[in-house]
Amino acid sequence: MNKKGIAITLGIMCALLTSAIIIQVNTIKNNSVSINTSRRTTNSELKDEVLRWKEKYETSYNELQNLEQELDKIRETATKDNNEYTETESKLKNINALLGLTEVTGEGIVITVEDSATASINDENLSSELVHNTDIIELINELKNTGAEAISVNGQRIISTSYINCVGSVITINGEKVNSPFIISAIGNRASLSGITRPGSYMELMLEDGIKVKIEKMHSIVIPKYKKILNSKYMNIK
Repeated sequence: MNKKGIAITLGIMCALLTSAIIIQVNTIKNNSVSINTSRRTTNSELKDEVLRWKEKYETSYNELQNLEQELDKIRETATKDNNEYTETESKLKNINALLGLTEVTGEGIVITVEDSATASINDENLSSELVHNTDIIELINELKNTGAEAISVNGQRIISTSYINCVGSVITINGEKVNSPFIISAIGNRASLSGITRPGSYMELMLEDGIKVKIEKMHSIVIPKYKKILNSKYMNIK
């Protein structure tokens, strides 16, 4: 590809990226407007407002997905028969995979965690028999320490900025509500990841409290990409 062709291609790529950013910004603005408006509406109107926002978000997200696919095609065309650009594209894909911005597959383990079968509201040890957000955080940290390269919980991709909160009895991951059972998928060496069951591990403590835990070694696991918008308030890129 000559220099003029590359310049045109890069121009198109920039235009697509700009369109994607505009879609994301408009989505955020729509979200803000919906929240402000909902404060002045009845429960019925609130429900309608949420449904309208959800529809707008899904439409914008689908448009963004289509733009990303078009961008991939343009990248493929621009890097075809060009070793320098092919190498750059390969590096970009690896970076996106590490950041959690693309779906990945590989061997690993799947951990299913559930509340104790004997948990009862009248049980004085009820708290220790339920799965809390801190339990999930501890398991994720141990998986990282044993070599996990990608992790998801109930379909939510875990990245460096992921947050796992608990409000009352509701656990949220990346701002999305997740329910029991908690399915933790981790890609990495299966033998190493299985070390999470070692004596003295956090999982062993959970089992002692009656928490139900099941581990499966998998030859192939699919972990979805992070679907939220990545942004920063204090970092400056140089």
